[in-house]
Amino acid sequence: MKILYISSVPSEKEFFALKDKVRKGVSTTAYGMEEAGIKFHTLIQQGLVADNNTEVLSLVGRTVSFKTHKGLLLGIKKEKKGLIKYKHLAILNLPVLKQICLAISFFFNTLSWLLKNKNEDEKLILIDAAYVTVIPGVVLVAQILRCKKIGIFADIYEYMGDVVNDQTKRKTLAKIIRKLVSKSYANLDGFVVITEQANSVVNKKGKPYMVLEGLVDIKEIDFEESFSFQEKSPRVIMYAGALREQYGLKALVDGFIAVPGEDLRLEIYGDGDYVPEIIKAAQIDGRIKYLGRVDNKEVVEKERQATLLVNPRPVNEEFTLYSFPSKNMEYMVSGTPVLTTRLPGMPKEYYNYVYTIDGEGTEAVTEALKKMLEKPQEELFKKGEAARQFVLNKKNNVLQAERIKRLLV
Repeated sequence: MKILYISSVPSEKEFFALKDKVRKGVSTTAYGMEEAGIKFHTLIQQGLVADNNTEVLSLVGRTVSFKTHKGLLLGIKKEKKGLIKYKHLAILNLPVLKQICLAISFFFNTLSWLLKNKNEDEKLILIDAAYVTVIPGVVLVAQILRCKKIGIFADIYEYMGDVVNDQTKRKTLAKIIRKLVSKSYANLDGFVVITEQANSVVNKKGKPYMVLEGLVDIKEIDFEESFSFQEKSPRVIMYAGALREQYGLKALVDGFIAVPGEDLRLEIYGDGDYVPEIIKAAQIDGRIKYLGRVDNKEVVEKERQATLLVNPRPVNEEFTLYSFPSKNMEYMVSGTPVLTTRLPGMPKEYYNYVYTIDGEGTEAVTEALKKMLEKPQEELFKKGEAARQFVLNKKNNVLQAERIKRLLV
C-alpha cells in the first residue's frame, strides 16, 4: 500500500536541526507545533509501515516564521527512515508568501505523487486537518485523480465547522479560510476524529469515521521488565504539559497546597502563561517544584518514577468536548497511576484504569488527592500497571494505524 501523509510534522532529525535556526532572544520552542502533536502523527506514520507492506511519503511544510527562525529560504530536505520517506518542502520564510508558496507546492507534489502511483491499486492520502492552508488544494487534486482521502482531526478547535471562538468570528480572513476548509472537509472520504462529539461537528454528511482518542508507541513493550513495585519516598505528584489556568493548573496548585504531608512533592513540567503563579506558589509552599520545559524523553522518565500523575483539565469548557489530552495516554503507558477529571470526550472504557476527580475546582482536587494518598502504594502500582497493559494492548500505534487503513475498505 502507498500512503501520502500531508502535515507540518518534520522528521526527528529536522526537528532538532531547526533548533539551531531559532533567533537569539526569541522566547519560543524550536518549532511552531506542540511536541505532543508531532509525537501523535509520528506514531501514526510508524504504525502504518509496521506491516512492512506499506510505504509512506511524508510531505512536510515546516512551521517556522521569519520572526522566530533565521534564514530567508529553507531548501528542500529529503530523508528516509525505513519505509517512511520525508520530503520537507522549500520555504520562503516571509509572512503570507510562505503559506501561498507552500499551498502551491503541496498541490503540485500531491499531483506528482498521484501520477507516479496511478497504477497502484491501494493508495491513500492522509491529511492533518489542522493544516488548513493546504487542505483545499490537496483535496482538489485528489478528487480530480480519484484518490481516497482521510482527514485526521487531532486538535483544530477554531476551524471545526460551527465551533469557533469570538475572536475568530471577528476576523474576515479567518472567516474565508474557515469557509474554504469547511467545504474541503465535506469532500473528504473518511474522518479520523479524537472524540465522538468532534465527528458530529466536522462530518456533516455522515461519511465513514473512526474515533482515535490517542495512541501509544508499541515499542514501550520493550520496557516491560523494568516495572516492579517499590515504596517511593518522597511521594511525587506530577503534572506535565501546557501550563494554562484554563487547563486546571490553579485548581491543581491550590488543591495540592491544602493536602498535608511533608513527604509530598508536586512537580510541574512545561511552559505557559500560568508559570508566574506557579513560581509564586512554590515560594509559599516549598513542596511545589517548578522544573520548566524539558525534552519529552526526560518527562517520560520522570513520569515512570512518580507516585501519581494528575490531569486537572476542567470538564465544563466547550473545547473539552472536542479533545482528548494525549498526555493521558502518555501518563497511562508510564505505569504510574493516573488521576484525571471526567473529561466528556473520554470513552467510558478508560474509567476502569484511572482514578477520577469528581467535581470542579480546588476543593474537588484536594479531596481526590487525599483519597489517592490514603491508598497503599502497592494498590496504586497495580492500578498503574493495569492502565499500562490496557493502552499497550488496545491502543498501540500499530493497531490504531491498521484501523485507519481499513476505514474505507
